[in-house]
Amino acid sequence: MSLTFIDIFDLFLRCVAVGQLSLLCLFIFSKNKNLKAVLAVSVSICLCAYLLLTAPIPDDYYGILRGIFLFFTEVAPYLLWLLIYLLFKGDFNPAKWPHWIKGSVALTLTWFLYFFGYLKGVGAFHQINHLIEFFVLCHIIFIVIKEFPDDLVDVRRNARVVTVIFTCCYLILILLLELGDAALRDNALFSLLNAGAILFSISIFSWHYFKGRLTEKSPTLIKSENTENKLPKTIPLVFQNVHLQLIQLMQDGFYKETQLSIKELSLKLNTPEHQLRELINKHLGYRNFSDFLSSYRIPAACAQLQDHNNIRKPILTIALELGYGSIATFNRTFKLQKGITPKEYRSNFQK
Repeated sequence: MSLTFIDIFDLFLRCVAVGQLSLLCLFIFSKNKNLKAVLAVSVSICLCAYLLLTAPIPDDYYGILRGIFLFFTEVAPYLLWLLIYLLFKGDFNPAKWPHWIKGSVALTLTWFLYFFGYLKGVGAFHQINHLIEFFVLCHIIFIVIKEFPDDLVDVRRNARVVTVIFTCCYLILILLLELGDAALRDNALFSLLNAGAILFSISIFSWHYFKGRLTEKSPTLIKSENTENKLPKTIPLVFQNVHLQLIQLMQDGFYKETQLSIKELSLKLNTPEHQLRELINKHLGYRNFSDFLSSYRIPAACAQLQDHNNIRKPILTIALELGYGSIATFNRTFKLQKGITPKEYRSNFQK
C-alpha cells in the first residue's frame, strides 16, 4: 500500500480526532452514567468508527474490522435521533416503551449487525438504509427547530442551533454523497478536508466542555438530572419587579391567550425576552415556556372539570378557552401532569 503525503496527513488528523473523542467519552462516562451519557458516548463511538472506516486505506486491509466499523457508522443517525429526543423532549423515556417496541428495536439491531457486520453492507438494503437515515436526520432538524421558541434554557437553545447547523446539515451532506456519485466522496482532498472539519469541530466542543467544567458552569446537557434547576431561595432584586408584574398578569388570566409566546409576554411586560427567559427558567424553575403556561392552565382546567355546572361543557371548549390550540395538545399536557385524561378526571367528580 502506497500512501501520499495527503493520505498520511489525513490519517494523522483522524487519529488525533479519535484520540480526542476517546478521552472525552472516558471523562463524560466517569462523571455521569445516565442514559444521556450512554447515548452521547455511543454516538461518539460511531463517529470514531466513521473516521476509521473512511480513512484513505483500501478495504482489503480492514478485514473483520470493516464490518464492525460499518455497523457503528450505519446506526449513528438512529442513536443521534434518540439522543436528540432525550435532550430536547422532557417526556421522552425509552424505559417506558411497550415490549413490542423494545423487541422491534432488538430485532432491528440484530439485522443491522448481520447485514452490516457480517455481510459488510453488500446488498440493496444499504442504499435503502441511507434513504431512511436521510428522513431521520430531517426529523431531527424538525424536532430541534419546532420547539426552539419554547425553550427557556440558554445552553439547550445554543445546542439546538449547533445541532441543526453543524451536525444534521453535515450528516445530510455526507448521506447525499453516499447516495450520489462516489467520485467526490473518494477524492483524497475531500477526505482530508472532511477529517480536518471533524477534528476542528471536536476540538471546539472539547474546549467549551472543559472550559465550562473548570468554571463550574454546565457547558452541555450531559449531566445528572438532580443538578438541574436548583432554585435560589429568593428572587434576585433585579427580577423582583418583573416577577410581581408577571404574577399579576397571569392571575388576570393572560395565560389564556391563544398561541401565547414568550416574545409576546415580554412585550406585554416591557422587558427583554432573554431576561424573562432567565427569570422563568433559573428563578422559577421551568425548562420550557409551555411548562410555565401549563402551571396556570392545568389547574384552571381542573377547576372547570370539577365544577358540576360545567358538566355538559365540552372538553374542547375548555381547552380552547385556556389557550390551547388543539384538543390533542391539551389532552397530552393534562395526562402528563395528572396521569389521566381530562375525560377520566371529570368522571371522578361525577360519581
